[in-house]
Amino acid sequence: MRRALGSLSGMLLASGLLLTALALAVGCTTARRSSSVDGEPSAVALLVARAGGLARAGDGRAAEYLYQRVVRESPADPAAADALYGLGRLETDPTSGVRNHRAALAAFSRLLTEYPESRWAPEARAWQAVLSELLAREDEVVRTQMRLRGREEEAARLRLQLQQLRSVDLDLELRR
Repeated sequence: MRRALGSLSGMLLASGLLLTALALAVGCTTARRSSSVDGEPSAVALLVARAGGLARAGDGRAAEYLYQRVVRESPADPAAADALYGLGRLETDPTSGVRNHRAALAAFSRLLTEYPESRWAPEARAWQAVLSELLAREDEVVRTQMRLRGREEEAARLRLQLQQLRSVDLDLELRR
């Protein structure tokens, strides 16, 4: 059983490495800013850029708030796709303080549903695939740990029964 847990831990490590590699591969992309009529970035695009700056500076909670605000208040703005992508990336970053793979998968799925023509769509599909696999492996580890816990409890009960049987056997031997 310990070997099975070791191999599951190895699978999670490999999935984590795959997730990190994907993050590094797409991490060099730059955010596109939506523009207002006069060519200047829109207020929504400026919020997305500010959220990105906060994320890079390590203030994940503030970045998360701004990304969510953009998505909630300005879903029709082209920068909302950038916000969803940024939110998904933030949720996959182990240093962000808001890491949540299920929330990241939801953000990337929403991006693909609501903005299928977004420039982020190919990367969102890749993230979606990796996160789906990672979450499946994490669920598998949890199920295996639960089975292991149940078997350990069963082994403890059997050890107790064995101890009781030895005691009864010893009592019978002493009576003879």
